[in-house]
Amino acid sequence: MMPCPEFPEEIRLIIWDLDETFWNGTLTEGGIAYRQDCHDLVLALNRRGVMNAICSKNDHANIERLLKAKDIWDQFIFPSIDWTAKGPRIAAMLDQIGLRPQSVLFIDDNPMNLAQAAEAAPGLNTAGPEVICHLKDAPQLAGKDDPDLSRLRQYKIKEAKNHAKEITDDSTLDFLRKSDVQVLFDYDVTAHLDRAIELINRTNQLNFTKNRLPENIEDARAKLGAALSHNTSDAALIRVRDRFGDYGYVGFYLTRRIQNTRRLEHFCFSCRTLNMFIEHYVYDVLNNPELPVRGEVLSDLQNDPIKVDWITPLTLLPEKEKPAQTVQNLGPIFARGGCDLASLMHYLTLHSSQITEEFNAPRNGQMLRRDHTAFLMPALGGGLSAAEMEAAQSLGYQAQDFETDLLSICRPGSLCFLSFWADADIPVYRHKDTGLQVPYWLVGAQNHDLIARADLRAAVAKTDVQRERLNILSRDFEHLGLLGPGQMVQRYTQILDVIPPQVQIVLMLANERGSLFFLNRDKPRHKHHQILNTALRQVAAQRPNVMLLNPENHIHDAQDLLDLNHFRRDVYHRIYLELLEGLRLPKAA
Repeated sequence: MMPCPEFPEEIRLIIWDLDETFWNGTLTEGGIAYRQDCHDLVLALNRRGVMNAICSKNDHANIERLLKAKDIWDQFIFPSIDWTAKGPRIAAMLDQIGLRPQSVLFIDDNPMNLAQAAEAAPGLNTAGPEVICHLKDAPQLAGKDDPDLSRLRQYKIKEAKNHAKEITDDSTLDFLRKSDVQVLFDYDVTAHLDRAIELINRTNQLNFTKNRLPENIEDARAKLGAALSHNTSDAALIRVRDRFGDYGYVGFYLTRRIQNTRRLEHFCFSCRTLNMFIEHYVYDVLNNPELPVRGEVLSDLQNDPIKVDWITPLTLLPEKEKPAQTVQNLGPIFARGGCDLASLMHYLTLHSSQITEEFNAPRNGQMLRRDHTAFLMPALGGGLSAAEMEAAQSLGYQAQDFETDLLSICRPGSLCFLSFWADADIPVYRHKDTGLQVPYWLVGAQNHDLIARADLRAAVAKTDVQRERLNILSRDFEHLGLLGPGQMVQRYTQILDVIPPQVQIVLMLANERGSLFFLNRDKPRHKHHQILNTALRQVAAQRPNVMLLNPENHIHDAQDLLDLNHFRRDVYHRIYLELLEGLRLPKAA
């Protein structure tokens, strides 16, 4: 008796010959003796998520009639039943299904058929009928418990699509355009954390990053949960459906934003969507972030871009009991501010293909805070004089720091996001000769007078460039401090006055409640953020085109805070949902 077979990797599909294999005898030559053991094995394997297909030389109608009578026809996927050679048919079948030959076993009593199939699909596992009695206990066919046959249903959908494609006789793209493909971006990853882990650890052919999580499920949950909670992380599960059925959650991505540059840490999709170009579409929605590809993948996003125009995007509204809604196109979007808007814009890439971002940027070891109005006011006025520009450059600023696309983008029909949190936190310095007023700070010296504190300058300067700039600041500038309430109101009024009233403006309020507030409600709110928010509310009060977004509405406890200005990722998602409701977008039918 032959030993239990071993295969180089897990078997995900068995392709069955019928005559003298699935049953004894030949259907066209005197009848058959049906094998109940094969019948029961197919049912058992399907419940493990291991699929079964047919490749037989027979009459299709007769086989379908017989297997339907045995109530097992629908347990097979992609039945290939005709009188042509089996090798090419099996190669075509694997291409349609999207499986590698190494994860497939072909069983046939004819050695020539086995050899032909192995040549047509290199790496294919082949065996005669004698292997059947060992398959139930073979470790590579253990599969994964699937009592609801969800995997079988997914492959039956794919089979139906392939059949429909053959009937329509159209090109692949034309067929996709007729398939009513819908893609849901579900940002509530925590609610489906185990599915995200499964996609990360189990996908191969369309797993671009292959950053695996620990096999221990608790360790995997902890590691992915920590990554998801960070304010620089953006992530979503991708769910796909079309006119043939619902594929479920078939993709996952997670980006990390380092110094406002996004990099994909996870980008993986199930092969059940192969040749639907879902991965191309999602990558395009994300604006093609940096993607380190590891190992072999079956799709080339960077060298073989495809413009996907057959997908309808969906998103979930705050009311969880309501179905997903068709994503509304918000038109051109302009966003100027800090990391608060950078986190929010991730969600809005789904709503606009034209987003102009003017965010804080790193330079020479420190962050250029574009969310301070000192940079925007000259850009909306006459600009800096040559002497003022020279003074600004002495502190490391450049001409483009005092420029903006606000006036060219914020036209009727557009959406404008503004955040001025730095006005409440970063002090202003005045150049003695020109009167130029600019903010200046280093990490560890926020809201401090760097000119008056030689000890502080020595403590926070980390490089020779920073030390040189601090010397220039002390010599050529004077400390003015934070903007006052009147200055804020004046500046915000001037900014909003240059934007047409037909433009929807969204102003981000600053968080006033730090971690200590949640531990002791008697602790005072952040004074300077209160001043900023009061000024913003005042200028917005008589402007119907201005919407205020308050992060405090979505900060439930101290666990939601990384610090006063940075929150867990799900806080930004809740802000996004509030935005969708506040904009009063028309609901899809």
